[in-house]
Formats: sequence, C-alpha cells, structure tokens
Amino acid sequence: MGNSVLTWLGRHAMKLAVVAVLAVPAVVSVYDARTKPNDPNLAQLPAPPVSWRQLREAPGQLTNWVNDHFGYRNDLVKLNNRMRFAVFHEFPSVQMASGRNGRYFLAAHGPDELPFQAIRATCAGAVLNPKIAPYINQLFDSYRAAGLAPKLLIAPSSPVVYPEDLPRWLAPRCMGSDTPVRTMLASHTLNATAAASILFPLEQAREIKKSATLFPKTWFHWTGEGLDQIARLSLSTFWQRPLDQAPPLRIKKHLEYSDVSHLFDGVPLQSETVEPDLEGSHVKGCWGESCFPEVEAGKLLRDVSRFSNPQAPARRLLIISDSFGSKISPWYSRYYREVEQFATNNGDRLSPAQLEQLKTYMYRDPAGTDILLLYHDAGAMYKDVLRYATERMLPVPVPVPAS
Repeated sequence: MGNSVLTWLGRHAMKLAVVAVLAVPAVVSVYDARTKPNDPNLAQLPAPPVSWRQLREAPGQLTNWVNDHFGYRNDLVKLNNRMRFAVFHEFPSVQMASGRNGRYFLAAHGPDELPFQAIRATCAGAVLNPKIAPYINQLFDSYRAAGLAPKLLIAPSSPVVYPEDLPRWLAPRCMGSDTPVRTMLASHTLNATAAASILFPLEQAREIKKSATLFPKTWFHWTGEGLDQIARLSLSTFWQRPLDQAPPLRIKKHLEYSDVSHLFDGVPLQSETVEPDLEGSHVKGCWGESCFPEVEAGKLLRDVSRFSNPQAPARRLLIISDSFGSKISPWYSRYYREVEQFATNNGDRLSPAQLEQLKTYMYRDPAGTDILLLYHDAGAMYKDVLRYATERMLPVPVPVPAS
C-alpha cells in the first residue's frame, strides 16, 4: 500500500505541485474578497444567477473577477514587467519605448493608440490637422479683441530634440527641422499677428542640450537647467525685457523617479534632475491645489504653480499651459516678481461660474502682465488638442471655423 501511494505521488508530483502553487493565490483571492473593500475600478464578483441570462453571463464575469483579483496579482504583474524589461528591454505598455544611449520615450498618448504615434506626431511626415492654423488665428483674435497680447511658446519634445537617441529605424525621420510645427509656420496660413507671436525653439534646444539638461533620459516632460536658457530666449524674443536685473537662481540636483512611472508597474526608472533651489534663492514657490485660494478653479485644475520673487522686476507673468508649463514656470521667477501658471488639462472640470471667476482672475491687470501660452509640439499639433485645451479659456468667445 505504501509503495503504491509513493508510486502514485511520484507519477503525479508535477501536477500536485502546480495545484499547490495555484492554491495559495486562490486562497488569498478568496480571503482578500472577504476582508478588503471592493475597488470600483476592478471587476466585481457576480451575484448568484437567478435567470438563464445571468447564468450564461456568469462564466465571463467570474473570469474577469479572477483576472482582477488573483492572489498576489500586483506582485506577479510587477515581476513579469521586471523580467520582460530586464531580458528584452521592453515595456508592458505601448505607451513607452526604449531608445538608444539609455533614453526612453513616450511612444503613444494612450494605451489604445498606435505604436510610436506620439513620436511620429512630432517628426517629419506627420499629417497636419487642417483645423490647427485657423484656430490659432482665432485664438489671437480673441485676445486682441480683449486688449491682450499673449505669446505662444511651442515646446519641442524629446524625439525632435534628441533624435539620435531614437530607435535606429525611426531616427532619420526626426533628424531634420521640417517638423509639423515648422510646416505650419511656413505655410502662410497664419495671420500676421499669430505668426509674429509664436516661438518654436527647435534649433536652440538642440544647441542647449549640448551643455545643459533639457530632458532627463527617463522623462517625458522637460526639466533641467537648460530651461533657464529657454525662458531667457522666450523673453528676449517676445518682450525684449532686461534679463539680468535679478541674480541667477541657485540650483539643486537629485535622483527622481520618471514622470511616466505610473504607466508601468515594477520598472523603477530614475534620472538625475536639476531644478531651481527656490529656498536658497529666496523665492516663495507653490505647486498644486492650495496655490490659488482666490479662485475655486485652482483646486480642480490641480496642475498649477505660483512663485513670488521680491528681487525680480515688478511685473507679473501669466502662463496658460499643458503639463509642460509647471516644469518651466519656476525658472521664470528670476525675471518676474510674480509668476502664475495654470495648466488647462483639467479645464473641462470647471463649471461656467468657476471658469468665469478664473478668467477674471487671470486676465486682471493687463498693463502689468505678460501672457505666455505654452504647449508642447505633439499636444499643439496632434488632432485638435490645442483647441480643446484653450478654447474655454479665451477672454472673448469667438466662432471657430466649422470642420
């Protein structure tokens, strides 16, 4: 009897090992389901079926629940991601791509986008959206009708600033200067006011990167001491103001996790970042929801920042931007007594009353304020993103040409 049991165990040892390995997370799944609150973002355990329709749907619902609640699921996902990255240098998301020389790129704006869509949108050959130039004309007309004269800084993103670091097959497409932004600027579709109020510092950024950081190798957004040179360039181009009335900002360096780390669990990418040492420079700085108690919109927009520098010339800079704005905004505090930055990414959260309160606040004191619109090239040129981001912020509503 004993020998037959041992023989049976030996013959089925691998099967038993698999059952044992799976039994542990299965027990954990059931335990977690009974003791932890439900996450509304995960599939819910189906109720016992009370009809034939519910009975037919139950297997699929149960499969979805098991997929989302399998024991140690998060740990296993992280382990899989780490192994895949270590062995194949691949990310578990179409949104990220490995380049050369240790650089990584945001490759798609969303998980359902085509591979390398975000890179192709910034480089030569991208098809221009015909709505963009007419809307930019309308944008400047709106501000002019309100007696305001903003400027538009289009930030070149990392694929066109560091094309040599792209995958070898993609690099030639991004090496030149005939990007979608350049195509628009050369098309003569912008009116004179708009054309004279736009800066796309591609060649300057490629020169700045040789001596200063503009994009850390693991980051999507720009950040680094090279942004001080971008700020100075924009000020000398747009407003011809004296640039050395206040002392330079001190800087500090530290290791920081990539700003796109939330796209992939388990792959800890870090870079050395350089940013202003505001405390050491005697500048009062603020990022986030509490920066603007004067308006309700600050808490809803969330990506906002504010700086006060008593050593700088007595003038205010208003930055209306995408997510690139909060990374460069502190560098402008050397040149302005007050800097206020509002990102429009969450502008659709504002009620009409909150939006009107915000516009009244932003566009106050026009004589003492410079207005800078700041959007990165992919955001400005891709689909109709610029209009969606800024149309509700315009000081005077103007009709946008029909599609």
